Amino acid sequence: MHELPLHRWVGLGSGMEVMCGSAGSMDSWLAVRAEGECILNLNDCVLTRRHTRQVRDLVGGPVSLLFTQFSFANWIGNYADDRREADRKIRDLRFRHEFFKPEATVAFASFIYFCNRENSWMNNFAVTPRRIEEMKLSGVNFMYPGDEWDSTERVFNSGEAVHKYMSDLQKISIDPTPPPASPAAIEDAIARMLRTLHSRFTRLLIGRIATFNVYLHDIDKTVTIYPRSARCRVFNATEESRQHARYIMCSQVLWFTFSYSWGWAAMEISGMFLDREYGTKGENRIAFYLNLLASECLDFRGFPQSLRTLGFLWAKRIELSDRVLNKVAGLVRRRAREAAPSQEFNVPENRAAGSSGSLVA
Repeated sequence: MHELPLHRWVGLGSGMEVMCGSAGSMDSWLAVRAEGECILNLNDCVLTRRHTRQVRDLVGGPVSLLFTQFSFANWIGNYADDRREADRKIRDLRFRHEFFKPEATVAFASFIYFCNRENSWMNNFAVTPRRIEEMKLSGVNFMYPGDEWDSTERVFNSGEAVHKYMSDLQKISIDPTPPPASPAAIEDAIARMLRTLHSRFTRLLIGRIATFNVYLHDIDKTVTIYPRSARCRVFNATEESRQHARYIMCSQVLWFTFSYSWGWAAMEISGMFLDREYGTKGENRIAFYLNLLASECLDFRGFPQSLRTLGFLWAKRIELSDRVLNKVAGLVRRRAREAAPSQEFNVPENRAAGSSGSLVA
């Protein structure tokens, strides 16, 4: 097994070569060339327009088939498409198809259905294959598992694939809220993860993360998390704590979030939570450090690893500069909204305790 370098063609033998690129801290894209064909798989990478141009320049030639995302696959707001992710994904699909000018585009990433009581509301906003088909974008196709594309015939059976997908959507059931986690298990998971963050990033950095509350609607408890002191407190919820906790979720989700370094990212992907401060205070900084812990993308422990990390960052210099500019623009927009009244909402009555299910999206 060999790790692919970023942004360099690597020969695999028999005239085939591949190039791997990076997006964010853990997403990647892949280009494959063989026998005069080039297949570019952008998967669900989040790319700025300038980063997209860089990918095109790196690939350096015409693309036969483009594989890309067509819907979202993560949390999109509080019982609404607050971030307008659905429209954004459609715009990205159209832009990528027009920008790379492939012979054909396969919309294949984000065949996701949120199948738990805690997140199924997001299905109301998901982009379905039928919606893309009705846009009549010339050259945009779907493939169903088992379908094949023949480079001699060069045709798709997209209509049948869409029909099968839409039929599948009618057969999915919704799981109940996952079984509750015990307060003791939650306290232990949070304390252990906070101690790990202190050890990895120092108390000076983790101590700057503000204390925040989480309301666990299935067991009617509130958890206060103190990043600075690496501890938490679980107590019986009051009317005030229910209404003013930043996050609302079920107990198993909170336990999972702090049991693993990738738990916060999994929580955001599953969408099994609400965030009362979304859009006003920005992302909780603890998410940033947990992401670094999980991905090790800023690991400078030891000289060889430091060189590897610096090489990784240099390869991503265009993307990183765009991210900084976008962060500044987002901060300006948040400052402009700070004077607006905060969002008021209550936990729906159907979020009850004592049921079983799986913590999956």
